[in-house]
Amino acid sequence: MQSKPEKPALTGWTIVAVSLTIVGACLFVIFWQHGWTDEGLSSAIRVTARSSFVWFIAAFSASPLVAFVPNALTRWQLANRRYLGISFALGHLIHGGTILAEAARTGGGSLAGRTHDVIGGGVIYGFIVFMLVTSFPRPAAWVGRRAWSALHTVGGYLVCLSFLSSYGGRVMVEHRWLFLPQAVAIVLVLSLRLARRFLIRRSPASVA
Repeated sequence: MQSKPEKPALTGWTIVAVSLTIVGACLFVIFWQHGWTDEGLSSAIRVTARSSFVWFIAAFSASPLVAFVPNALTRWQLANRRYLGISFALGHLIHGGTILAEAARTGGGSLAGRTHDVIGGGVIYGFIVFMLVTSFPRPAAWVGRRAWSALHTVGGYLVCLSFLSSYGGRVMVEHRWLFLPQAVAIVLVLSLRLARRFLIRRSPASVA
């Protein structure tokens, strides 16, 4: 008798639990080593930004990847896109908390002269919060399918462009080549999503 294939262990809420555990462990090590200092908070900001970026890319690339490269991994991504997105949202809210903690420690000095960044970041965090809330069935039903789709589409692209501005700026303006892989990843994902939308409009049956 042929046995059924085993379900992957890392699915659903397990993904969220693992992501938060990783972030929590990293923050514990950082603050254990550096304490509640400028160095500790700066390290926490960097770590939470990079970890949330990974979860965002995994969620945002799921749909185009499974369309162009259908395999076990991309199908897993698409099946768990909701939980990858929740992991990103929670991780990025923690990232926002570390930024606010640094601002509180410096008396607002770390945010001085960055009005546009603060306003833009506030708008994006607003979208992230609404996207997180509407990732659950009942709030999603309240807003309706069309509004849900618009919210998550616009919010997703805003977050993507925010990451592109951050990492791309560091590469193009500051010549910090360490951030080149992140910038390239964002450009590739954006290209795949736009290509998929173009193909769907040309021939809906051409892309799954």
